[in-house]
Amino acid sequence: MTETAHVVRAYAVTGGLDTQALRAAWRNATAGHDVPGGAARPGSDAHWFTDLGTVADAGAWEAAERLWGDPLALSFPADRGPAARLTVARFADGGHLLLIAVNRAFAAGRSLAGLADDLSAAYASETAGRTGDFGSADFDWGTELAASLGEVSAREGVTPYDVLLTAYHWLLGRHHVEEGLTVAVTGGGRIRGDFSGRPVFRDLLLRTAALRRSAAADQRLPLQRTAGSGAAATQEGPYDAVFATADPFGPVLRLAGARVRRLRSDEGWFRGDAPEADIALTVHQTTPSVTGHLTFRTTPYDPGAAAGFLGQLRTVLEAALADPGTPAHTLPLESPEQILHAVLEADAAAAGEWSAPAVHERFREVARSAPGAIALSEATGEVTYGELLARSSRITDALRALGVGEGSAVALMLPPGSRQAAALLGAFGAGAHAVCLGTDGTGERGKAVFDSLRPHCLVLAGDRGDRGLVDWYRSELDGHVLDLDAFTDVHPYPETPDRAVPGPVGTSVPTGPGRPGAAASPHRWAYVTYTSGTTGTAKGIPQTHRTFAQFIDWFTGEFGIGPGSRVAQWASPGYDAALVEVFAALAVGATLCPVPERLRAHPEKLADWLDSQRITHLQTVPSFARELLGAIGSVPGRLESLGHLLLAGEALSGELADAVRAALPATRLVNLYGSTETILATWAEVAAPVHGAVPIGQSVPGRQVLVLDENDRPCPTGVTGDVVVLGPHVTPGYIGEGPGCEAFRPLAGDSLAAITRNGIHRTGDRGRRRWDGSLEYSGRGDSRIKISGTRLELIGIEAALAAHESVSSCAVVAHAGPDGLVTRLEAYVVPHRTPDGDPVATSADWRAALVRWFGRTLPALSFVTLDSLPRNTGGKVDRRALAGAGAAAS
Repeated sequence: MTETAHVVRAYAVTGGLDTQALRAAWRNATAGHDVPGGAARPGSDAHWFTDLGTVADAGAWEAAERLWGDPLALSFPADRGPAARLTVARFADGGHLLLIAVNRAFAAGRSLAGLADDLSAAYASETAGRTGDFGSADFDWGTELAASLGEVSAREGVTPYDVLLTAYHWLLGRHHVEEGLTVAVTGGGRIRGDFSGRPVFRDLLLRTAALRRSAAADQRLPLQRTAGSGAAATQEGPYDAVFATADPFGPVLRLAGARVRRLRSDEGWFRGDAPEADIALTVHQTTPSVTGHLTFRTTPYDPGAAAGFLGQLRTVLEAALADPGTPAHTLPLESPEQILHAVLEADAAAAGEWSAPAVHERFREVARSAPGAIALSEATGEVTYGELLARSSRITDALRALGVGEGSAVALMLPPGSRQAAALLGAFGAGAHAVCLGTDGTGERGKAVFDSLRPHCLVLAGDRGDRGLVDWYRSELDGHVLDLDAFTDVHPYPETPDRAVPGPVGTSVPTGPGRPGAAASPHRWAYVTYTSGTTGTAKGIPQTHRTFAQFIDWFTGEFGIGPGSRVAQWASPGYDAALVEVFAALAVGATLCPVPERLRAHPEKLADWLDSQRITHLQTVPSFARELLGAIGSVPGRLESLGHLLLAGEALSGELADAVRAALPATRLVNLYGSTETILATWAEVAAPVHGAVPIGQSVPGRQVLVLDENDRPCPTGVTGDVVVLGPHVTPGYIGEGPGCEAFRPLAGDSLAAITRNGIHRTGDRGRRRWDGSLEYSGRGDSRIKISGTRLELIGIEAALAAHESVSSCAVVAHAGPDGLVTRLEAYVVPHRTPDGDPVATSADWRAALVRWFGRTLPALSFVTLDSLPRNTGGKVDRRALAGAGAAAS
């Protein structure tokens, strides 16, 4: 004989479910409930866990209906006493259906709500420490807030739920940058609106109450089954957020890391649960206390969001209840103490105020103490520290003979390798600051760099430089050229101090290995790097010896670089990343391994080279790391020597980070963020699985990284704002630009005056502070992009293209791949036309013009010709409409 189940509940689960952990949790939750009174019966099998595996039903509704109608699925032996059964069904999309059934004897001794609570707690214990797709938290805000809520709602002629919904909707608006945020309200339609015009809270409240009443009367939210499959195919959507009130069909089941939705109870099919959304607030009651729970996706919300978001909602609510006439935009999300704590936590400026010797002085110390150690390992052989010291000293003397001294600029047009390293050390030893260029393809940009910096001398080797640029430099700037081949081929690098060699202009230059000049002034420039500016003009960004030495000291210490390390030099000349690679090795006795140019862009060949060279530290961009990952595949033992993989220059996705960690489990993965103006600003080690974007982490010592609003006030946690870097290691400014440059504009007001004493850089990036205190990158606030690690201004490319005589107007748009990284550019051009209507120039002409300006830094670019550019009502180019215009044109 069998007994039909007395109480049954059906739940749809999405976001991942660990069925083994659920089995163990069910066993623990039902232990001690075999007989009335709680006495355990040894050996009892009265509590079943049935895993049906993957079922063919179209979705959770269909599966639940089928099982509900199956007399065997929900029945128990009649003579078993208290009994309970948990049935699990899996769907092809990864979702699950759960059925909890108990017989009359079980229900007589214990409530199903208690069982659900115990199962929730036991599952949370079994999965402790894991991060799932969903998170949740309960709240109880007490009787005092409930009384205030009741008073205000009665006075304003609205319900307490209207007040809670208004505060919830407004807070979501602060956290989201999208306009027209949509909140689904169970049983009462949907609320969509914006908060423009800076209304007071009362106005928002009355507007929300009216919208909710109208929606409830005229357009009730349809919650019937919809097309789709799996556990998620139960509701309409999608929505940005959900606001729900407690249902009459308890109990609530919560499974950590997953989202659980009730489908049916014995009273019938349940139609009032929340539809799919990233975040859902459920209010259980508003009197005598305000209670409920919050459920959210861990992407885009980070795992620690629940308590923080609920705390902000309570803070907003308390301020609004105290004075409903408060302008909504002034409602606080956090207390002043909380804001100040976040500001101080981000302040690592004082940690970087130590004084370190200049990098070339540290190199000299290493060379003297270990002259036989290998400084560089390159295709032509190995170079010891002693040999490199002799070479660099000789170049120092040659530069001095040309009149190079403290404050002079020296340009290097050399490929990565021992000659470039020796020339950098030689320039530093002569008291000069250096600017590095590639050996070819610098184009008009190289002329702009030289015209801005006016270098006293250009160092090259033979005819491997851009000869057109060299000739222009000689004739237009009357500059000196130091050809390393002109004296190194005839006279090898000296091993004795009393040797005299022909100088670059035929003079005899006495040399001596390691003969030092005066110690470098810490505030003297070490180098200048150039990046494109908002007008298309190259911007010179100087960094001092103090800043560079401090950064190298931190970088090598944090990432364990020292004797025995083999550091790859992958970055292209001209970028500060390349200088970091050089001196992260040479300042501490490690070996620098320049990547051969023929291998640099070929991941398969580079992977073999990394193995053969036993590279321990590699710095590259995420997009190339993805290609490298594809090259090494799943072959065990690849890149075994690689202890650190440092990724910078682009946003790092969680998917890529997880793939890297799986392929290289012994490699420390680090996400680096920062602009040339500060070398780097933040860093984060990726040591655990990541949901969504990888945070860019915490401030690098010597910097304070804040997220500020339009009034330069610190943004509350979770709110997107402008990323601003403060501290003593911000560049002193752009070469040739006055103190009024927007990028270095001082903070408004005096609320943060105490932390602006050293320097400030407004990065133009957007970001938010996560609930764990780390920083998250949210994109650009202007037209600047990064592609393959190279920073470019779209407006700069547009300016160069618009300068072509055949172009009437143009716009450039960046296109990203599935991982959000920019992969190509598309230029929309309105050309001048002939009387017959044909463009007077072709895409080949436009590409050639851009190559002349940007050289090899120009990324992949396609062209679309249009009759006119789409514009918005303000007259600005409508970039969102450009893709449609381009498709129509083609």
